[in-house]
Amino acid sequence: MNISKVMRVAAREFASTAMTKGFIIGALVLPAVMAAIIPVVMVLAMKAQPPADTGTVYILDHSQEVTPIIEDRLAPESVKGRWIERFEDAADTVQSFMPGVGADAAQNSMEQATSNIKSPVFRIIPAGDDTNLDELKEELRKQVASDTELADENRKVLAIIEIDVDATKKINDDEGYGSYQAFFRPKLNEETIGEIKGGVRWSIRQKRYDNADLDRTMIAEINSIDARESKEITEEGERKAANGIATFAIPFVAMILLLMASMTGGQYLLTTTVEEKSNRVVEVLLSAVSPLELMTGKIIGQMGVGLSLLTVYNAVGIVALIAFSLGDLIDPQMILLIFVFFLLAYFMFASLMAAIGAAVNDLREAQSLMTPVMLMMIMPYIFFMPVIRAPNSLFSTVLSFIPPISPFIMIMRVSSTDAPPTWQVLLAIFVNMIGVVVFLWFAAKVFRVGLLMFGKPPNLRTLFKWIRMA
Repeated sequence: MNISKVMRVAAREFASTAMTKGFIIGALVLPAVMAAIIPVVMVLAMKAQPPADTGTVYILDHSQEVTPIIEDRLAPESVKGRWIERFEDAADTVQSFMPGVGADAAQNSMEQATSNIKSPVFRIIPAGDDTNLDELKEELRKQVASDTELADENRKVLAIIEIDVDATKKINDDEGYGSYQAFFRPKLNEETIGEIKGGVRWSIRQKRYDNADLDRTMIAEINSIDARESKEITEEGERKAANGIATFAIPFVAMILLLMASMTGGQYLLTTTVEEKSNRVVEVLLSAVSPLELMTGKIIGQMGVGLSLLTVYNAVGIVALIAFSLGDLIDPQMILLIFVFFLLAYFMFASLMAAIGAAVNDLREAQSLMTPVMLMMIMPYIFFMPVIRAPNSLFSTVLSFIPPISPFIMIMRVSSTDAPPTWQVLLAIFVNMIGVVVFLWFAAKVFRVGLLMFGKPPNLRTLFKWIRMA
């Protein structure tokens, strides 16, 4: 095999894919644009408010104790104060996404949005004991059935709340407290429903505290535990501990990066091979290079495409972690293993893609042969939860040594909080290297015979016949 010819084919393959405007926009410009517009979208989402609901809430309070508290809790000024407080908390979260750059403009935007915030306005009407619940529901039903808008928005019934007689006091010590039931107007904003439900629950709970002679503020202080930042003690010293989200997010993102880079390079390889075969360009190429040199050059060239994507997205991920003060979660060894396992996964899947591309006459025919490959590609998704919950279980360990899914399983285990022993990582790399050799051998046999074969698309039985022929 002439190495010079292989590298020339690889360079041509890489340039024809990675040097196009579409690839550059998709791989380089798109992540930069997303990073720039995400904070803006978050600010716009915060400023976007649904129309505020205004209307009546009937309170049928059989306990005769909760209504005054609900009236205070759902008073317009009380509701608006809570909305502004929640909005400001969310604004602080948005602000953390863009420290420094654009901070003043974002702050001004948030202040303006806060001053214009529109919260729901409730008119609380207590219903006496002689009030029939069915009559209240009938009034609400008639309003919903009518197409005409009410002249006075306050008359529009938003909800009916029925509170049990034992909601605040136990009738029998052997039984628990009663509860409440809410009947809402259709198509209310979720914020309005949440405000009403939250206000009723808060009020019932407050009355229970009063009846038990308990101080709500003291209970809240007792239940509130503000832990200082958790740390992990490693051989090198202290570092920030990964929280629950990071425990699952980092292995998942590592697997997705590996899968995306492998699939992208393999898909381009399949497409270019099928196009060159259907256009008879391959016949010209084979006059200058051997089938093995052509296949090797194409695989190496598209590997460069996958590596480019992997490098870009790894860099974006590292910058994001550093920006959110999660730089301690970055493990240089894990970054290195991502590239190692990418190479192993890519060569196996690229070999299958090259074999399929050489065997068929057009992309439509490739779909049936792609089914087994796609099944292998989705298996890491299927096994994600069992593997990440128990990285060193027998099940996870066995999957780590089954090519071609082994690289994806191993990268999830390596990036988890319970990393596998070093000998398993090295053994998995060795097993996958053997898998690469087997897959390349299979692809070379099919590629050599199928590249100049035209006519009826082959099935799996035909592919194995070509292997014996080669």
